[in-house]
Amino acid sequence: MPILYQLSLLLTIAGLCALLVVALRLAKTWQLKRFSGDMSVVDRVQLDQQVSLVIVSVRGKEMLLGVTPHGITPLTGGLE
Repeated sequence: MPILYQLSLLLTIAGLCALLVVALRLAKTWQLKRFSGDMSVVDRVQLDQQVSLVIVSVRGKEMLLGVTPHGITPLTGGLE
């Protein structure tokens, strides 16, 4: 293979690697901005194989949720 072809191939691979590194850093930054950690699961009680009660904290406010395979239902507006 000619040396120019090999050099061109090497530069293309290096450029793709650099592009991948930049894309991964941007994705990590975007994820950190999107998920600020204001939400967490405080407690979970399994009532049945597919039904559970979950207490979640969202920005300091706790909520009781019913979780089934068909959906998530808020059971209270907020826990005191």
